[in-house]
Order: sequence, then C-alpha cells, then structure tokens
Amino acid sequence: GTSSSNADKPKCPHQEIINLYHEILPMWPKVREWTKPRQVNLRGRWSEQEKRQNLDWWREWFTYIGNSKFLTGRKEGRDGQAPFLADLEWMLKHSNFTKITEGKYHRE
Repeated sequence: GTSSSNADKPKCPHQEIINLYHEILPMWPKVREWTKPRQVNLRGRWSEQEKRQNLDWWREWFTYIGNSKFLTGRKEGRDGQAPFLADLEWMLKHSNFTKITEGKYHRE
C-alpha cells in the first residue's frame, strides 16, 4: 500500500487557514505576505498529524488561542512593556505551536 504517500494527504489550504485566522482573531496582525518560510511552517504543522488536516481543527485551534489573555495582548507586559501579541508566523513555528497546543499560554 501507498498509504503514507503524499497523494493521499489533503493539500494544505493556506488561504482558507489564513482566512480563519483573520476571522477568529481580528485583533491580530493581518497576514500581508505569505512568504516561503511561512508556507513551509504551515504545511509542516498541517502535515504532522492527520487530525490537523481539516479546517475545523484550525478553527478550534484559533478559537482556543483567542481565549489566552497572554497571546491576544490582553495581559500587561512585564516591566511596563507593551503586551505581547503573537502573529500567525510566530504561532506556526514548531516550538511555539507545541507550547500553545500544550496549554503553556493558558495558565493565567
């Protein structure tokens, strides 16, 4: 069987995922340029697990992120700094993605 071949995997719907990001997290920086490194990161996260290969999973993930005061800039920055506000590129980096998914930023 060729069950692990790329042909069986749904292709990563970059624009649809970006649209969900804009829709669910409107307070966040808009994606203006979808550069090669960003594409690679998103495709990587999409491909890592079968459950991520559908838009409902991403909708839930962005909604989950929206519940984090820290990630959405609703938590005061340290030492008078501006609050942290993540963006899509930051979220999709492997280490940040894993931390978000493990709930590291939802402990406030």
